[in-house]
Amino acid sequence: MDLNKLTTGDKVIGISGILLFVFSFFSWLGAKVELKGVGAEASGNAWDFTLTTFAVLLGIALVVLIALKAFGVELPTLGSVTWGQIVLGVAGLIALLILIKLIAGPNIDTGGFGGVDVSKTRKIGIFLGFLASLGLVAGAYLNFQGEKSSA
Repeated sequence: MDLNKLTTGDKVIGISGILLFVFSFFSWLGAKVELKGVGAEASGNAWDFTLTTFAVLLGIALVVLIALKAFGVELPTLGSVTWGQIVLGVAGLIALLILIKLIAGPNIDTGGFGGVDVSKTRKIGIFLGFLASLGLVAGAYLNFQGEKSSA
């Protein structure tokens, strides 16, 4: 493995992807439900929600792509589409998926009961995960700009 083969953008993507994976085990979203004075509270990590699970898996795929580059694996040419464009699109999708879940919060089904008070909470994990996804976008953008200038 030769880290000198990696660009600054590759290193940012690698570090951000690893951080996204680590942060995926933190508590991301929670909910507190109260019914007539009796309450319950629960929280989940990124692996408990479909959008965030998909985002973390895509982040792992980007880290694998960077690892392949570090090991000297030659990626196939894709015609008119470059790897920089694909990585930038995937990184943007990761950030968008996490942002959607950050805004929407957890999906809570009250089972049709009236008088149920539900409060959704965002935990530290989703904010750290979103920051890591922005790091993926920044690294991908650096690579994209590097491709444009070398072409």
